[in-house]
Amino acid sequence: MLLVDDYRHSREGLRDAFVTVGWLVETAGDSWQAVRRIRDGGFDVAVIDLDLPPVHGVAMSGWDLVRICRVFHPETPIVVVSADGSPEAGVLAEHLMVAKVLVKPIDIDELKVAVRSAERDVKAARTL
Repeated sequence: MLLVDDYRHSREGLRDAFVTVGWLVETAGDSWQAVRRIRDGGFDVAVIDLDLPPVHGVAMSGWDLVRICRVFHPETPIVVVSADGSPEAGVLAEHLMVAKVLVKPIDIDELKVAVRSAERDVKAARTL
């Protein structure tokens, strides 16, 4: 799993929650780290926080990372986390084939269910 969140405490807490149930988790604390991890691949699911700050003066949103992930790994399930629960965000998520949008504050159990479900759906589609 790739976990992208700029807030260290959230990133580490989420990583620990998934590691304790057997997931291998790679993390990225900013957009540029995420791009490198996405390019290198090797993850079954991506969890991306949409609310990322600029890095080195360059703004790259979580939506940009979703698009980049789609280019490198079109079948990778993506769960996004955002403070924006607007209908527009839902439309964009559908357009970019995002498996699930969770609105902050998130519930860790809900996130675990979303990740498991997204991974199951992709595995089922591959067997068809």
